[in-house]
Amino acid sequence: MTAEAIIKSQARSLLKHNFVKAIVALLILILPFYIIDGTTTAISCVLIESISDEGLYSILVYSIGYPVEFIMFFLLSPVINGYVRAFYKAAYSDTIDLRDVFYHFERGRYGSALSLNIRIILRMLLPALILYSPLIIFDIIVANSGSDFAGTVLYNNCRFLFAVLSTVTTTLYSLRYFTVFTVSADNPQFTPEQVFAYNKYIMQNRTGSAAKLIFSFTPWMLLCLLILPMLYVIPYMTQSMCVSAKWMTKASLEVN
Repeated sequence: MTAEAIIKSQARSLLKHNFVKAIVALLILILPFYIIDGTTTAISCVLIESISDEGLYSILVYSIGYPVEFIMFFLLSPVINGYVRAFYKAAYSDTIDLRDVFYHFERGRYGSALSLNIRIILRMLLPALILYSPLIIFDIIVANSGSDFAGTVLYNNCRFLFAVLSTVTTTLYSLRYFTVFTVSADNPQFTPEQVFAYNKYIMQNRTGSAAKLIFSFTPWMLLCLLILPMLYVIPYMTQSMCVSAKWMTKASLEVN
């Protein structure tokens, strides 16, 4: 068996007796974000019906609506840290503790989680913009060409290809931070700088292994669109990545 197959087998074994908790943890993760998105969408619908001036509507949406939504998402982002923590701790204890999902909302932990998350965003912002620049440039050129190319089959195919390539390259780049959340879970006393430094040490010569694991889920993600529910696939992927992070961390300690 390959390393990816062993990791996924261990993840499935863990989920067999934690599946309900895994689903609940995922719902706790996504429901607040869906509520925020749904609320802003509803407000936008009300505004577009009550405001006839398109310019004013655009100003309200782009200068107020989107920034407020982003801020709300960010303020709730520690639930992501807690979600990963719950699955990572289960990789050691064999049991998902739903209290871990709320771990970073306790006193003295919330600010640390936000500090770590803003650093991840800032570290990924410029690389993501660069890696998505072919897609952005393509859209700008088409939008300003004045032709009827937009909306054609060729346009949609080209745009899809650019989007896939940009997403894949951005995902590959982000794998250098593969163990950031798990390092934080192992070492809650670490500052964000220490978390990133230890993550860098763990991921030396291991980003390829993380990439193999991530992309081994490609068939699962494709099936997810047609057959398998995301409520199974996402916990399965999360648990597999946390199991992988556990073995990477142990391997880095053995080097010492």
